[in-house]
Amino acid sequence: MKLNFNIYIVAFFLFCAFFSCKKNERVEENQEEAVMGSPENFIQQYQQWLDINDFEKAEGHATEEEKLRLNDLKKFVFKTQETLDSSLLKTSFLAINCLPKGEHTICVCKMKDQFEIYDNTFYLKKSSGKWLMDAPPEEAQIYQDEELQKIIDSIFLTMENKFQQ
Repeated sequence: MKLNFNIYIVAFFLFCAFFSCKKNERVEENQEEAVMGSPENFIQQYQQWLDINDFEKAEGHATEEEKLRLNDLKKFVFKTQETLDSSLLKTSFLAINCLPKGEHTICVCKMKDQFEIYDNTFYLKKSSGKWLMDAPPEEAQIYQDEELQKIIDSIFLTMENKFQQ
């Protein structure tokens, strides 16, 4: 009788472990689809990694310049254990507009977290079929293009008007 009970316990734990592994595989598959998919899906996934302070995942999908920025951000967030607890965010995207230009894409977003609604711009680079987050350029050559600047300004104005209604 005791042997049967032990067999059931072992079978139950194996069953739980099997389905737990399957769930983790699905999460990893969804993350990989975001990296390979649209820029909109990628920036949502990337922001989710930042929200939960998973800087290692973010660094795995970042350019070298962005990795430097992430390293500074990580130092700030993990400065004290107290900061860690208060640094977890829940960000949602209210609007995303992406503008491709060659192998680069700029996405302007209206975002919301626990504290405020704000605008943010993401710079993406496609490499080997995967999206990488790029650091904001110090002197963005892309903004020197007046036509592109007008489009970006128009997108922000449209987004602003939508949320004022």
